[in-house]
Amino acid sequence: MNRPVTVVTVNYNHSHYLPAYLDSLRRSSYPISTIIVVDNASTDESLALLRSYPDVTVLANQRNIGYSAALNQAIRCAQTNLVCATGPDVVVDANWLGPLVAYYQRNPETIFAVASRVLTMDRMQVQSAGGSLHFCGHLCVYEMWEPVISTDDTTPHEVGAIDSTSVLFDREKFLAIGGCDPDFFVYHEEFDYCYRARMRGWTCWYHPGSVVYHGEGSAEFSVRGSGAYPRKRPFLHTRNRLLSVFKNYQMRTIVAILPALLLVELLTLFALWRLGLHGAYGDAARWLWHYRKETALKRTIVQRSRRVDDGRLLSADALTISPILLNSPTMRLAKGALDRMLALYWRGVRGVLYPSRRWYDHRTLRSARD
Repeated sequence: MNRPVTVVTVNYNHSHYLPAYLDSLRRSSYPISTIIVVDNASTDESLALLRSYPDVTVLANQRNIGYSAALNQAIRCAQTNLVCATGPDVVVDANWLGPLVAYYQRNPETIFAVASRVLTMDRMQVQSAGGSLHFCGHLCVYEMWEPVISTDDTTPHEVGAIDSTSVLFDREKFLAIGGCDPDFFVYHEEFDYCYRARMRGWTCWYHPGSVVYHGEGSAEFSVRGSGAYPRKRPFLHTRNRLLSVFKNYQMRTIVAILPALLLVELLTLFALWRLGLHGAYGDAARWLWHYRKETALKRTIVQRSRRVDDGRLLSADALTISPILLNSPTMRLAKGALDRMLALYWRGVRGVLYPSRRWYDHRTLRSARD
C-alpha cells in the first residue's frame, strides 16, 4: 500500500516554469495525494495560470513572506505525514517520488529527510548530490557543476546536508524542530534545518535514484541564468550563514573556530569587494548586530534539544563557491589551498574538543561498503 504524500512548492514570479512543473507532477508514477502551491504575492501571471489547475491547492499570500516562512505555511497545511518539497522551477522525472518514499519507509523512526539528485534542465550538469555542513557555516554541495556521468548507482547515502530543490520530509519531525527559521527568508535554510534535525539524532539522506531537473531560478537572487551576481544574494548568504553559526553551534566550537572563521570571512569580503558587492556584507553584519538579542534567545531554545555534538555534525569538505567568484586561475588555486588548510584546522579542533567523534561524507561511506 502506498503511503500518502503531499507535494508542496513556494512560487514567486515563476509563471513561465509552472506549467512544465505541474504537468510533470501529473505524470508521476507514484500517486500524489495533494499538490499545494504557496504563492508569495507574485506580480506575474502565476495566479491566473494556477486557476487552470483546479486540482492544485493554492495559498495566495498578500506579500512576499520569503521562501522559509512560506514553506512552513505549506507543510503545516499538508494533511499527510510525508511531504515532498520541490522548487517551482523544476521538472520531475516520472519515477522521482517512489524511491524517496521507499527509502524513508526503511527507517521512519530516525529519517528526517531524503533528497533527490538535481540536474540542470539540459541534463548536462549536476547541481546537487547531497552535501555537508562545513564548520565555517557553508553548505558544501557534492558534485555541483560537475558533468553528468551515466551511472547505474542508485544506492542512497547518508549525508550531512541536503538541497531543498526536491526533498521528502517527515512532516512531524520538520514541525518538531520548528520548521524553517523565517528570518532566513531565502537561501541557507537547508543548513539550518539539517543541523537542527541531526542535532536531535535524526538523519538526512541523498537518493541518486530520484532525479529532478532544475531551471534557472529567480532573476532577483539566482546566478544560474544571467551569470550576474545580484546584490541581495551575498547579503542573504552572509547573514544566514553567520546566523546559523551563532545560534546553532556549541559555544566551545564557536570559540575554537574563530581564527578560521575570521579568515574565511575576510576572504569572502575581499571577493565581494572585487565585484563591488562589499556593501552587502556590511548590511549583513549590521542586521546581525541589530538582532543579536533575538539570536541569543533562539540559541537558548535550540541548545535545549541537543543530543549530538558538533564533532559529529560538522565537516571540512571542500567549500562550494560560485564560479563567478572563482573567476581566475589564481583564485581557484587559492581556494584549493584554503580548503586543505581548513581541513587540517578542523581535524585539530575536532581532535581536541570531540576526540571520539568522526564524520564521514557519503563518498567515504560508499567506499567502506564497497
